Amino acid sequence: MTPRPGTLQARIGLDRWLPAHVPVAWKLALTIAALAVLVMGILGAILLAQHTQTLRAQAEGFGETLARQLAGTSVELVLAEDQLALAALVNNLAQSDGISGATILDANGAAIAQAGAQPAQGQVSEPWGQGRRWLLAESGEPVASHRAPLRFQELELGQAVVTHSLAPLEATTRRAVALVTGATLIMALLASLAAGILGKRLSRPIDDLMDASRAIGAGNYGFRFTERRNDEIGHLMESFNHLARGLLEKSQVEAALSRYVSPGVARQILSNLEQIQLGGRHVEGTVLFADIAGFTTLSERLPPQQVADLLNEYFGYIARIASDCHGTIDKFIGDCAMVIFGVTEADPRHRLHALNCAVMLQRLVTRLNNTREAHGLPRVEFRMGLNSGEMLAGNLGASDRMQYTVVGDTVNLASRLMGTAEPGEIVVSQEMLRDPGVARYVESRRSHEIRVRGRETPVTTYRIEAIHAKADLDARIDAILEPEPQN
Repeated sequence: MTPRPGTLQARIGLDRWLPAHVPVAWKLALTIAALAVLVMGILGAILLAQHTQTLRAQAEGFGETLARQLAGTSVELVLAEDQLALAALVNNLAQSDGISGATILDANGAAIAQAGAQPAQGQVSEPWGQGRRWLLAESGEPVASHRAPLRFQELELGQAVVTHSLAPLEATTRRAVALVTGATLIMALLASLAAGILGKRLSRPIDDLMDASRAIGAGNYGFRFTERRNDEIGHLMESFNHLARGLLEKSQVEAALSRYVSPGVARQILSNLEQIQLGGRHVEGTVLFADIAGFTTLSERLPPQQVADLLNEYFGYIARIASDCHGTIDKFIGDCAMVIFGVTEADPRHRLHALNCAVMLQRLVTRLNNTREAHGLPRVEFRMGLNSGEMLAGNLGASDRMQYTVVGDTVNLASRLMGTAEPGEIVVSQEMLRDPGVARYVESRRSHEIRVRGRETPVTTYRIEAIHAKADLDARIDAILEPEPQN
């Protein structure tokens, strides 16, 4: 059903004044306060109605009693036709507190004696029990008149009329209304304060849950609820603690797994634990092989621990450079590092990123060699080979022992190119330089042709001389060479 335009505009106008977010504490407080005001209002109205009804009944009884007393006192005087006594009687009664007038009527309705206000002098407004309620013409004061018959045996001699003021009744009613209204407002205020405190207390666990969700969203998986409750909120807090522990364990497993495989592969494995299987997919990427030239001779001259420290140091630099250049460490094989680009995640500039990585490693090794020579240590040189093209990427191995890697002719040729490089050289295939986005950024020199098993034509190789981003690369190398902060 389509809302009418006026209703829709009213809703839009109301939404402008309403806050976008109303806390649960406010909702609880407003609900409890509204219920308290409603209950107090209903209770006050009932009490006020009963009080007013009681006062009216008392006033009516008072008027009827006075009229009967006047009638009883006047019977003998009417029979005796004592006009003076009747006049004195009504005058004395009319001068009493709360009495506005008194009248003695004969059987024909004619006044025998009267004093004060009479119904005929005002305007009768509404019935008043057995009498009549009306307003005095001069002052507008509300009064009520009651009649009682004058009877002697079975003979009706006339009527006695007493008019009394209703001002005290209305004043008492107004005071009662003010008292009930004040009490209702005070109780509503107290109820609102109590509702606010109660609402805040009831909503505090919800606020804690919101804080916990923000902490988890920010990666603080160590957040825990320490409060113990034996209600539904307590069960929810305990479930949240279990969730946080699970996320923390998953984060720790991912961090540990990232030490053995790339972070992207680690995330893929953890997000598809039930679908891990052998197989792969064809991707377009670049492979970089880098190994230490003369490592066998170097390892024979150094103690095993120094050899391990040397490898760990340089492999650490390679890992940081690879990460800085959008690459992924595929594996370390002895003194050789295998880095892949554009495989775990699509990267249209994988060739240029791989060349940046190789040149950064080359320049970093040059700096380190200057330092090593200054300390009397032997130089360490790397040979690097790069190739790009199609390859198979995926889980390879056995069902109970697999490894995420890349295989194919592109990978084999990259390894072969590394083998042909001299210490400190970067050798690439012609395929790498065919990309216009690469050729304009690098300076290369044709090296030589090599024959590769399985290929009929020889492969032309090129040696990378320079890349047009020296200042930027040097700044990035400076950042990598800075010591990592200790926790």
